[in-house]
Amino acid sequence: MSGSEKDVKDASPNGHTPPPPQRRSIWDKLPPWVSTNLRSKKSWKVFLRCWVASWVSFVIMLPDKSLQQLGNTAFFAVLLSIMLPPNMPVQIFIIAIGTLVLGLALGWAISCAAMAAALAARNQTLLKHTLQKEAQSSAGLANPDALFQAAIFRGDFLDTNSTVVFGVFLGVGTFFLALIRAYVPKLTLMSVFGTIAIDIFCSYGPLFPFSEYTLLNSLLTSVGCYVGIALIFVIFVFPETLSHSYLDSSAGLLQKFKGLLALQDEVLRADTRDVLPGTPLAGKVNGARIGMIMQLQQLMAQKQMLNLEFSWGRWSAGDVQGMLGPMQTLMARLVALANFIKLMAHPMSLTYTAGDSEDSESVADSSSTASSTVVGDTYLLRQFRERNFAAETQHHVRLVDVLPNIREATAELRGANIAVLDTLQRLIVSVNTKRWKRGHAEQDALVVELDKALATLRLAMDNFQSDRRMILLQPFRPLFEAADAGEMKSVPLRSLHIAFVFTSNLVSTTNGIIALAEYIVATAAKRPKARLWVPAGLSAFGKVLKTRRGSGEDAVGEDAAPQEELSGKDNKTYKRDPDSRPPENALQRVANVFHKLYKWTKTPEALFTFRYVFITIALWLPQVVKTSAHFVYSERGVWALIMAQTTMNIYASDQIFNYVMRLGGTFVGAVVGMVCWYIGSGHGHGNPYGLGASTAVFLFPIIFLRIFAPPQNLVAIMMLGATFVLVVGFSWIDGNLGGLVQNIGIGWSVAWKRWVLVMVGAAASFIVMMVPPKSGRKAVRLRNATTISGLSYLYSHLTSLWLAAGEPFEASHHLHTEKGVTAQRHWPAELREMMIAIAQQLQDLRVRTVMSKWEGNIRGRWAVEDYNRLLDIQTDILSSLVLMAGGLSNMDSALRKTALPHTLVLNPHFISDVISMFFMVSQSLRTGEPLHEAQYKNLADRLHYHSSNSVLGVTEGSQHAQGRKALRQSITSYEYMFYATAVVAVLQMSHSLNELRTVVADLCGEVSLEGFERWREEYDRVHAVV
Repeated sequence: MSGSEKDVKDASPNGHTPPPPQRRSIWDKLPPWVSTNLRSKKSWKVFLRCWVASWVSFVIMLPDKSLQQLGNTAFFAVLLSIMLPPNMPVQIFIIAIGTLVLGLALGWAISCAAMAAALAARNQTLLKHTLQKEAQSSAGLANPDALFQAAIFRGDFLDTNSTVVFGVFLGVGTFFLALIRAYVPKLTLMSVFGTIAIDIFCSYGPLFPFSEYTLLNSLLTSVGCYVGIALIFVIFVFPETLSHSYLDSSAGLLQKFKGLLALQDEVLRADTRDVLPGTPLAGKVNGARIGMIMQLQQLMAQKQMLNLEFSWGRWSAGDVQGMLGPMQTLMARLVALANFIKLMAHPMSLTYTAGDSEDSESVADSSSTASSTVVGDTYLLRQFRERNFAAETQHHVRLVDVLPNIREATAELRGANIAVLDTLQRLIVSVNTKRWKRGHAEQDALVVELDKALATLRLAMDNFQSDRRMILLQPFRPLFEAADAGEMKSVPLRSLHIAFVFTSNLVSTTNGIIALAEYIVATAAKRPKARLWVPAGLSAFGKVLKTRRGSGEDAVGEDAAPQEELSGKDNKTYKRDPDSRPPENALQRVANVFHKLYKWTKTPEALFTFRYVFITIALWLPQVVKTSAHFVYSERGVWALIMAQTTMNIYASDQIFNYVMRLGGTFVGAVVGMVCWYIGSGHGHGNPYGLGASTAVFLFPIIFLRIFAPPQNLVAIMMLGATFVLVVGFSWIDGNLGGLVQNIGIGWSVAWKRWVLVMVGAAASFIVMMVPPKSGRKAVRLRNATTISGLSYLYSHLTSLWLAAGEPFEASHHLHTEKGVTAQRHWPAELREMMIAIAQQLQDLRVRTVMSKWEGNIRGRWAVEDYNRLLDIQTDILSSLVLMAGGLSNMDSALRKTALPHTLVLNPHFISDVISMFFMVSQSLRTGEPLHEAQYKNLADRLHYHSSNSVLGVTEGSQHAQGRKALRQSITSYEYMFYATAVVAVLQMSHSLNELRTVVADLCGEVSLEGFERWREEYDRVHAVV
């Protein structure tokens, strides 16, 4: 027995003694995101860079000369260090800060145009009269300039014509920037800061009787200071390129791959009761799966920008990007492998496993009684389950009896896979961290080690194909012999097919690891020396801005755009407008354009934009009305306008969540800001040394939270930091900067006024956004309908590949044959992209579902449990379809064609039933209409019905019967393992689809047919033939 086999030596689940619980350390008591980053050297480097940059941004406003130069918005530099810390790779930060500066420049340009137009529209006669009156009143005074300045901010020079022009430019500018925020989320920074620039300029511009294009000088100077400070730190203090960050994330993803693969040993040793949903082991596997998906999403987001930077290293941006495809495929196969724990927990979901009615068997839970039932089961299915359970128990071939064989058969292959992943990770880490070393001996040694590990993996693969897989058949050999002798009519093969699912997924995973390893070996051999890599072109930047998760409708999920994306080209080709045919003449085309524009005005993006402009004008008016202009300026009322704009969201749930986070963050930030101010300044106007030291201490936890806190807490953390900066910054400016028209106060005075401004802005946006409210719960329902449609199109696509006359995977059929490696079939790119798109949609839906709970239960309790269950079932369906794709990609084409007529899951009537179920469930969620009880079809029952009809219609002496016999005899072949996996995947999917229909019926309702259920039960008892 090999060492790998000893590691996974047979240990009965019942006899397995779990290790004693370990004592929890202080690290285990902290949240994972805290403990992980506190123990990470890389995290400490990033944190120190951001912390020092933020503190320096504050220190520059302490000396009198620099404070005079920066002006009354000197705090904006440190405020930017909270909102956009230098915690990114150099190129990403330059692009991010560039979009911010572009937004400010765009807002300034629009504002300057507004001032020029407003001055031209101003009533010159009235202006002269007002200036003469002001000059006479200040004649002979000691400081006429101060009096004139006070008159400006009292609104003495306001002019209706000029104010209206400013209002028009403000409305148009904010409308344009709101559209950018809604449709191009990657330019949110540009939109927000462009809006801030327009707000400030158009709020104060109408007060001036002459041109004052430098109103934003103080703001832009502070921003320029921060840009310089941040660039110095991000380039010279622990600098990191995007290539380095990408490879580091890739190494982390390989670590997650290795951990999930190693976790399968624990799964195979577990008792069936230890793998049920909610158990620690199931939670560990699910957490590992989610961690892989999130890490891969991060890599996908960074991939497009790799070509935009200068970097020094051995591998080019193209080399690094090339790893993503193999890693995507490998992750999909690992997810399918991790889904084995769900098969162990829900074995009743498999009703047939071979596609032959004689060799088909029902599924019984190993830990349940034979009389246990599943919701919607018919009398026929319960009979099958009882018979199969009794046969498994009698012949000792339950799943729990077969698990030791699975462990023994796959031990060597699993160990070799883990060894290759470990070597791959160390090679990538070496390439990434040894960029500046001239020699490449370490990389060469790791490449040699990787070649040896690959050779061992290929040998383990050959051993499994020729010998080790036969261990799976050992418990069933007496049954096969009895069947061949005519002593047993039906063999209980359920657990064998579940074992085939695990081993076929492991083989698919092995092929994915080999493909990734071969690519990395080839890349390492091609790039032995480090060099400077230059950007490939700026066209990639445009692609980055264009990419977004769907169209505008997809961002909110209330239209059919996501469905079009997930369904591919077919839906776009066949979908028609039921109300009109395509336009045929110029008049119809013009009318069609207006129709589309009208439809757009009803979209959530359009409504959000209109409300955005409305709230902007509503809160801007008090600043340009003479009776309130001075008060609003004195109390810095423009911050209420900015707060109202930034708190606006599309959905009521997001709006409420935003309020809670922002108000909570503002309150804590105000308290922390006051504590910092009074510790550093006492009762005076501020001590630069004391305030600098105090601020450095308080910035420490704020920056740590800003960089490493979970995304759902980011809004509160940013508000905490922003309020802290405003309290301390305004207090210092008020006490130390001369020439201010109106002092806002220090310490407590700033804090409570800041709180009131936040409340005013939040209340204004609440009124606008909640009348009428836009329900996030409706978006959750419609998005679920969309993802279900996407799953149906994915099932259709896979089924068409299965039914294809040729070789559906022949595009890359001959890869890797030059080195003597067995040719591998690879998934089509369209198929992989479709699966990833659906997985991302489901991940986003989980966040949306959690957020929608904030709408409360005003009209009644929201069935959040059902929607969470809906997501779990859709995830199971996607996993089953990934499993189906893995089986198809490895299935021998000859076996596929031979077995096609005898594969019951490919019965055309069964395929129609599956598609119909998908369609009914999706449409019920989309329209909110109830399902009908008489429409319910248990897909397992329908499969038996179709199989019975096909068997009765064919004689035993026919070619069909001979084909079935040949299929039964191929069970011991290597190719049959993948065939069985694909069949099991369809059966698992059909069971999940039954559950999906039950949950949707609970959500949308079900029209009952009196007596139908009783009559169906009686009919089944009379006509069922078991």
